[in-house]
Amino acid sequence: IYGDAFSRAPLASWGLLLGFIGLSAWRFMHRPIHVDDEATVVRWLRLHWGIVLFTTALWGGLFCWATLDPGFGAARITALLFTLGLATAIAHAFSMRRGFAFAGIVLLCLPGLFLLWSNPADRANALMMVMYLVYVVISLLRSYAEYQQRLDLDQELRNQRDLFSRQSRIDALTELANRRQFADVLASTTQQAKRSGEPLTLLLLDIDHFKHINDTHGHTIGDACLMAIAGRLKTSFSGEGDLAARVGGEEFGVVLGGQDLSAATLRAERFRASLAEHPIALDGVTLTMTASIGLAEFDATLHENDDALYHAADSAVYRAKAAGRNRVRRDEPVAALAEQDL
Repeated sequence: IYGDAFSRAPLASWGLLLGFIGLSAWRFMHRPIHVDDEATVVRWLRLHWGIVLFTTALWGGLFCWATLDPGFGAARITALLFTLGLATAIAHAFSMRRGFAFAGIVLLCLPGLFLLWSNPADRANALMMVMYLVYVVISLLRSYAEYQQRLDLDQELRNQRDLFSRQSRIDALTELANRRQFADVLASTTQQAKRSGEPLTLLLLDIDHFKHINDTHGHTIGDACLMAIAGRLKTSFSGEGDLAARVGGEEFGVVLGGQDLSAATLRAERFRASLAEHPIALDGVTLTMTASIGLAEFDATLHENDDALYHAADSAVYRAKAAGRNRVRRDEPVAALAEQDL
């Protein structure tokens, strides 16, 4: 079927055969990897494309041989058709890497096309090949564009997913954790404290006279106050095991994992004093803000679950308000036990 070309050039024939076998074995051993290291992935891709380009160059060399050697006879058309078929496969299978795919098509077809065009007897085949390669290149560009559109759509869907996930956990105004995230973390840390015996303290904070601020200065200033206080909470409670959240209108909560009541009281008092001593300046308005803070440390003998712990801290907030606001109050039963231990 291939005439006597191979038999007249055994070294070249065996060289091509061994080259194709070697590249096939190399490709078989070059299995996909599943790693997160970008440098490793880049090296794998470069080697992968090296194999592809070596293969196209070798086949392009065979096509040139078939074009030049009359000994191939009618098999020259077979070689031409196989070359165009391989170019089509590259355009569709590797369109996501447009540059490499185009380089593969060039290595595969351009040298043989030049040889065909240089022989007047093969001009018709060369012209047919040019027309078909135009179609192949257009298909490559179209496939690449469709691939990019799919990537853009996938990225948009991932962004939407991340946005919805964030909105389900983060308060839109203050960018603290929202009540749902706060409740989930409080429940899990309470269970952990129950199992391990590690300390856990809950801090609840209510801004004093916030309704008066809204009524006097408007909701825009009120929202700005909430954002400013949230920023201070982030700064003051950003350690390991801390989670600051907005749990209501002007109510905030902080889960203090690994903190006992005494340590948490010191941190709460520092925050309260700093808030009262450093007024908030907003659009020409300077406001002195204060907060009533309640604390409760988890005690398995007193608190059945996270709801009971929350109720204890909330009761401490009400006692702080009843005592005149701008102060810290602790859960009385646990505070009494802590003082006995001291």
